[in-house]
Amino acid sequence: MNELSLEVKAQEIHERAVGFYKISEQYGYKFLMEIKTIRDEKLYKDLGFEKFEDYTLNNFNFSKRTINERLQDAESFGKEYERALASFGKHKTHQLATLPEKQRNEVLENGIETKDGKKPIEEATTRELEDYKKRNKSLEDKNAQLQSQVEQAQRSEEIARKKLEDEQNKEPEVIEKYTEPEDYQSIKNMNEHLESEREYYKQLADDFRNEVKGMMNQSNNEMSFSKEDDSEDYTPILLKILEPSEVFIQNYKHHLNEQEIVNKLEKIIKKLKEQ
Repeated sequence: MNELSLEVKAQEIHERAVGFYKISEQYGYKFLMEIKTIRDEKLYKDLGFEKFEDYTLNNFNFSKRTINERLQDAESFGKEYERALASFGKHKTHQLATLPEKQRNEVLENGIETKDGKKPIEEATTRELEDYKKRNKSLEDKNAQLQSQVEQAQRSEEIARKKLEDEQNKEPEVIEKYTEPEDYQSIKNMNEHLESEREYYKQLADDFRNEVKGMMNQSNNEMSFSKEDDSEDYTPILLKILEPSEVFIQNYKHHLNEQEIVNKLEKIIKKLKEQ
């Protein structure tokens, strides 16, 4: 049922197109609009044709290029197509139809620039109109190129601005850097000096301890004293041995209890004298 309806519709439109075509060119616009419907809705297939070109060529002796040009002209001028056709002829009408609407209206109102000066479109030849279009096309291409460059520059500027904003909004990177205290070197030198002093007095203490131990471990033969010797006071000798301790006390008396150290040393001397 649907196929029959399409076939009937196609046949009706086709008959109207043929009728307009046979009557006169003044019905060219209506004719072309009917042909446009057959093309757009592919109704030519319901008329037994596989291709639109076969349909137009078989029925109207129009090639694909010719019918497409006519359809373009009719769509551009609309219902003014017949008047344009009558005023300018087919070729000039087609040249005008291929111009953008705004430019076409300007040309129709003000004419075009030619080698012989400005001419109304009615007086300008088809060749002059074609030359005008070529010059205009060259200007349009240059304008399009400049516009493209401007747009590219704007995009680049936008990208650069975005990067700058991102950098400004980014959290500052914290770089940890070790900074020595102002008195670091002096403290370091003092520690090294104290360490050296400690080692020095440790060695003195070890020597003193070893020397005293050696005196205590001597055999009776080596330690035989006469009564005169036994009554002799050895304190000066022991104090001489203990001189390094006095040096230690002088250097570190502000750190240690000097009296406590002296008391201990005196105990050691007394014990040694008794022995």
